[in-house]
Amino acid sequence: MGTFYCLGIINKFTAMSQNSLLKNEWENLLNERIDLNLYETSIQGTRVEGSLIDDIFKENIIEFYQILKEISGPTRSSNIDYYEKEFGTNINDYQTSQTELILETSNGNSISLSVTYVLLFIEGKVSVEEFNTEPHLINWLFRNSRIENKLSGCVISDIV
Repeated sequence: MGTFYCLGIINKFTAMSQNSLLKNEWENLLNERIDLNLYETSIQGTRVEGSLIDDIFKENIIEFYQILKEISGPTRSSNIDYYEKEFGTNINDYQTSQTELILETSNGNSISLSVTYVLLFIEGKVSVEEFNTEPHLINWLFRNSRIENKLSGCVISDIV
């Protein structure tokens, strides 16, 4: 087994802060990275937990795969085609992995965001085992793009 690049959809997350935050503070902070409207959440002081709402994945994944194929171009979409056909619309059929992001707040507080995500596709053997900037970049780009698909608010990249 090697080390590979992957793109995924955040299925569950836990965010933890050193300091207690109000509900609106949590929402403002986390909405920069994850569309909280797509998750059932529980907010309690220094901790927030969330799970993707049932059927969000099922209703949006086929169109999302089409967007990924459009972004990557027709000559590079065979890898994406394979995962779309192999795993389909049932989120429970997908492989999962976990990663952690550290979010910095404007007041110097750091938030640990641990996520479990489903792997939409894996490609390219890489020589690193982890990286810090790229997951933030991809997450931000999808979160702030003009892509209409709801799953764009749930994207993460990682090394598996």
